Formats: sequence, C-alpha cells, structure tokens
Amino acid sequence: MSIVDRPLPTARIVGFASPAFTLAALGLPIIAILPPLYAELGISLTAVGAIFMTARFFDVFTDPVFGVLGDRVHTRWGRRRPAIVVGVPVLMLGTFGVFFPADPPGESTLLTALLVLYVGWTLLAISHTAWAGELSGDYDQRTRIMGALQICGLTGAVVVLAIPAIVDQFFPEGGMRLRSEMMGWLILIALPVLFGLAIFSVPEPPVSAHSKMSWSAGWRAIVENRALRRLLLADLLMGLQGGINGSVHFFFIIQVLLLPEAASLFLVLIFVFGLVCVPLFVWMSGRFGKHQTLCVAALQSTVATGLFFIVPSASFWWVFLIYLLVGVNFGGKDLLMRSIMADVIDQDRVAVGADRSALYYSMLTLTNKLGAALAVGIIYPILDWVGFDPNGQNPQEILNAVRIVVAASPTLVTLAVALIMWRFPLGRSEQQALRARIEARSG
Repeated sequence: MSIVDRPLPTARIVGFASPAFTLAALGLPIIAILPPLYAELGISLTAVGAIFMTARFFDVFTDPVFGVLGDRVHTRWGRRRPAIVVGVPVLMLGTFGVFFPADPPGESTLLTALLVLYVGWTLLAISHTAWAGELSGDYDQRTRIMGALQICGLTGAVVVLAIPAIVDQFFPEGGMRLRSEMMGWLILIALPVLFGLAIFSVPEPPVSAHSKMSWSAGWRAIVENRALRRLLLADLLMGLQGGINGSVHFFFIIQVLLLPEAASLFLVLIFVFGLVCVPLFVWMSGRFGKHQTLCVAALQSTVATGLFFIVPSASFWWVFLIYLLVGVNFGGKDLLMRSIMADVIDQDRVAVGADRSALYYSMLTLTNKLGAALAVGIIYPILDWVGFDPNGQNPQEILNAVRIVVAASPTLVTLAVALIMWRFPLGRSEQQALRARIEARSG
C-alpha cells in the first residue's frame, strides 16, 4: 500500500486542515470591515473601491502563476512545505499592514499592503489545498480530508463574524478600527501556529519524476480534459451564486423582507448550519458518489432559494427556516468541488505523467473568484435597471421586482450546476481505474 492510500488518523487530518481556519477568516473582513474602515479614516469611497478592486484583479492573475511555479518546486523537504514556510511571513506582513492602518492612511500604502497580503494568501491557499489533494489516492478518503478543510474554514468564518458583536458589546466606542485590529490579532496569532501544526501533522507524499512534456502537450491535456471543463464551469457558477447571495443579502433582508434586525443573524445562520452539514455531505459522498451528491446539493439549493419567491415579508420564522435550507449546501459545495478536482488531477497525471496539483487547484480558485466578481457586475446593474434605490424608499412594485431578481438568479444558477454535473464522466470506478494505472506506472 502506497503512502497516498494509507488511511490517515482523524487527529492528523484535523491538524493538517487547521490552517483553513485562518485563511477563511481573512475573507469576510476584506469585504465587510476594511473598506468602510479606510473610508472612515479619510480615503474617498472611489479610491477605496479602486484600490480593493485592483488588488483583487492582481490576486486573480497570480493564481495560475503560483500554480505553475508550485508544481515545479522540488526540494529535499518536498514541494508544498517550502511554499508554506515562505508564505506565512508574507501573509503576516500583509495582514499587519492592512488590519493596523496608520491615521491617516495613505492610498499607496494600502494598495501595497493589500498586494502583499494577497500574494501570501494565494501562495498558502494553493499550496495547502494542493497538498490536501495529494494526501490520499482513495476516492472517499479525499472527501474526508476536504471535509476537514471545510469544517475548519467555516469555523474560522463563524469566529470572525462574532468579533464585531463582541467588540460592540464590550467596547461600544471602538468602532471599525478596533474591529479590524481584533481580527488582525486573531490572524497574526493563528497563522504561524496552525501552519506549523499542519506541516508536522502529515508526511508530504513523494513526487514522481517530472515528465519531459512540452508546454503545448501540457496545455492540450488541459483543454481536452472534458471533466475539468465541466467542473470549472460548475465552480464558476457556484461562485456566481455565492456572490449574488452575498452582494444583495442586506438589501433583500432589510428592504424586501422587512427584517433589518435579523440581517446579520441570517448571515451567521448560513455559516453555522453549513458547518453542521459538512459531515452529512461526507457521508453522502461515500454512499452515493461525489458528483451525485453535488447534484443533490445543488437541487436542494435551487428549492431553498426558490422559496424566496413566495415567503411573506416580516415573517421571521419562515425566513429563518429558508436560510437554514440555504445553509445546507453552503457546507458541501466547496469540499465536493475540491475532492472531485483531486480525481480530475489523477486523469491529468495519467495523460501527461506529471504532478500538476497546484496548477489545477489554482484554476479552481480562479473560477470561484471570477464567479464572485461577475456577480456584482451582473446583479447590481439589474437592480439599477428595475429602479431599486438602496438608500431611499422604494415602491412596492420595485420591491417585488427585486424579489424576483434575487430569487431567480441563484435558483437558475444552481439548477444549471446540477445539469452540468449530472452525467459527470469521472466517478468512483473511473477514479479507481486511474489510480491503478498510476500505481502500476510508479511501481
């Protein structure tokens, strides 16, 4: 039995997965806390928007670059450990620069700190996820590992969501700056501790000899990989769905459903219930298969968001129930996508004879980011087109139009995901056949 087929103890899987806590905790502050903080500190809204958008586009560009470079690293300590050792101090430096701003802050200083943060974040996220995909060649063990990453990530999101409430409760005069600093300290302390735990929790699998494939052959293997194309399209749509839900959440809850006091509660509810449902998706994947489970999750999400068409306004418990249903799929989609990608990488390895995990996971990261970015560019113009005013009083007919847009967009997107993945060409038996060919070749 090879190292990638041996079952890993649960404690080691959790130790390895623990850095996902910190990486996920970074996401929400960058969207919800840091932009308004810098606006409060004197940078214009236009400049803040331009700086954060520029940094995000740079982050999208670096994903495939780090993917290619990460797969070409070969050291006595492995491929992924050196990238993590380099990435931790880079991300800590960027975190300190962004979460602890000077007063007044400089625009160029903010942009530089954001770029450093994104470089470290991308380097760590791609290296850690690629290593996770390489830890096991077993179809179901991979889902357990990705499930552990998802649990740790959602836990980090829930904890960072709780920080503003804690600050407001005990330090009501602290404001956005104190919220930012508290989140910054959480990340700075957790980063070296959890990544240190990860690199000593599991061995890094040996790398087979790198093939002498040409760039054209390697690119052709990617373009011709039908399973990869379908998975990336589904992931792009999942990112689009998440971006739509997130970008209209407060508008929809406050103005259409008339529940302003519950807007933050429902957001936390999605993360918490998504966390609770992760073991369910791991079990379903083992029982029915990964892409079948993903289709069920997408269809369930279609039904849940479709209920927004009919739920009455100001009906707290009905809306509460719907957000529980929305949260179900929140826990399963990412872990299943990443676990399926590990199987797609096996297909590529058979085709070209090279280990390109980081490149493939960088593509998965890229499609999700592009989907989230497209969401704002699509949904906000539609809301503007129907006449919605986020700062004013809207007549009922416009609110009805907003309800239709908000309910229809994610409902149609998740239905498309189910259709794309329904006859996915890479299941348990196909993956096991691929692993047999890989083991025979390496043996």
